[in-house]
Amino acid sequence: MHHRFLLSLSTCFLIIAGTSTVHSQENPSTKQEKNEYPQEVTKTFMKGCGFTNSKEFCTCSLDKLRSQYTFAEFLKIDTAARETKQVPKEVINIFQSCRPKKD
Repeated sequence: MHHRFLLSLSTCFLIIAGTSTVHSQENPSTKQEKNEYPQEVTKTFMKGCGFTNSKEFCTCSLDKLRSQYTFAEFLKIDTAARETKQVPKEVINIFQSCRPKKD
């Protein structure tokens, strides 16, 4: 079950993150505690993300998701994303903030 929902969410995020050209500014002084996600979910996310993105981008994205959302909230986002085929703007912003800045 975890593989299916996370792969769906990862794929949806990757499509949005991969096609986005907008870059958000990071605030490096803001460090939040990370919520724990099951190891299987983390592995699946990193594997799905790593197909088309760097390890640094995937790690950044997952760390920021875990900082902002509990696992239960993450599951709700995934369910909604699969049903509506839309990812919340806040989540899109997380992915955009992890994209390398262009000079």
